[in-house]
Amino acid sequence: MIKQILLSLPSYPDRPPPETLEGAALLAQFLGAGLTAQIPQLNSDPATWPTVVTTYPLDVSALMGETVVVSEKNAAVLADVLTQCCSRLKVPLDIRRGLATLYPSPDGLVDLARLHDLLVLPVPEISSFDRSYLEPAIFDTGRPTLLLPSGKDARPLTSLENVVVAWDYSREAARALSDAMPILAKAKRVHVVSILGEKGLRTTSTFCDLEKYLAAHQVNHVVEQITLAKGGVAEALAAYARGSQADMLVMGAYGHSRFREFVLGGATRGMLSNPSLPVLVSH
Repeated sequence: MIKQILLSLPSYPDRPPPETLEGAALLAQFLGAGLTAQIPQLNSDPATWPTVVTTYPLDVSALMGETVVVSEKNAAVLADVLTQCCSRLKVPLDIRRGLATLYPSPDGLVDLARLHDLLVLPVPEISSFDRSYLEPAIFDTGRPTLLLPSGKDARPLTSLENVVVAWDYSREAARALSDAMPILAKAKRVHVVSILGEKGLRTTSTFCDLEKYLAAHQVNHVVEQITLAKGGVAEALAAYARGSQADMLVMGAYGHSRFREFVLGGATRGMLSNPSLPVLVSH
């Protein structure tokens, strides 16, 4: 069950658009869940600002002061817009305002996410998305993460009628399928798709076993196999999701351990580098 959702909203350098906040509130309403919004803003105490050494005649303190003011305004707007969305949709809302440094540790996000059922992260339109938050969110929280993209080519979360699930019989795919079950059980149509060609599907189970599992959870589904013609798995999944008019893609997050840290696998990195629709990932 998904009863508590954590939404992390950055207030700098830009704030997420209203469509992102609306999508998070809509998801909470759809699931009958409460929403916790973590909205940090830059600390105005100069002692918390990074030390900058430069030979250029730039007043760094003034620049940081302007950034702090923008962050404060963005945080206030985010809190106001989200409050209005949740009030209209009758979603319980808990706003957590706090102070943060310019390069904060993800520990606070990870710790709070562990006490929620789902973590929601906005993906900004600009390419400077802080990926240092993405890997801890996926690999350290023990919770599924939903990425909500923005931008003219991205599909905002406005409905959950049609969901695509990437399936390859792996542990990561099984975890994603299970984590997304509260959403899948309520969706009108679920497409479970396997991409063939790049690697074999290593399993002794069958599609009949998969369909039996989905039917037991009362998921209205179709199961499909697609042969990879060109490109990679990420491109094939994105094309299938677009062709299916999917509202959300569900997939397992693959990672490789390196010096006790995780780095995203190629297919996962490709899918999350510039998502064109909401993507729910689990590890």
